[in-house]
Amino acid sequence: MKITPTSNLVFRYISLPHGLGGRGGVQRFFMLANEIPFSEDLYGAKWPEAKKAMVESGENPCGSAPVIYCKDDDSVHLSQAIAGSKYIGAVFGATTGDAYGDYVQDLVCDEYQGFRDLWVAMAFASGDDAEDKKKAYREESLPKQLTKFDALYGKFKTHDVYLSVSKKTNMPLWGDAALFGLIRDNVITGFMKMDDLDKYPNLASMYKSYAKIGPVAAWIEKVAA
Repeated sequence: MKITPTSNLVFRYISLPHGLGGRGGVQRFFMLANEIPFSEDLYGAKWPEAKKAMVESGENPCGSAPVIYCKDDDSVHLSQAIAGSKYIGAVFGATTGDAYGDYVQDLVCDEYQGFRDLWVAMAFASGDDAEDKKKAYREESLPKQLTKFDALYGKFKTHDVYLSVSKKTNMPLWGDAALFGLIRDNVITGFMKMDDLDKYPNLASMYKSYAKIGPVAAWIEKVAA
């Protein structure tokens, strides 16, 4: 179940509304930034059935998306966005080529998981106290998360803007993709405005630079149309 630099990759994920990236956004933005060729095949309304089938068949015991498939090899089912991105990056040369450079990407990804879980819980909150919870997230939890990640970038980044960059492409990697996607999702879901990011200079520099990467900018423009 391996891929090669000539593999025809297929990115399968849930079709989210309003251009949301979600968990799959990490992998999509990583591959776009590093110009790793892939096609998309989104689940749409059939996701619940697909999730059940992949678990029952043993194809993906996690029952989660995104999943990377390969047109050339039916045995390839790469689940988990971060681990999958790291593996794809290693195959296609999109790593720093340096243990510390890859470490700072992993460090931020480890911490990102908790931030992402908070956002998911608030974005899809329901019940009588949902608005109170969202208000607390917007005014308290979110600024704390942004402050923390801004400090992590200030301490650990090895590049002027990004945590580290690919030795081959000079483009940002999986940790930067994770933060870029999650900040963007917070903006789309109304928990923050782009102007709010100016309070966090390291994150603001990363986000604005990432958003200008050609393939990333083109994808965002396409889903916004």
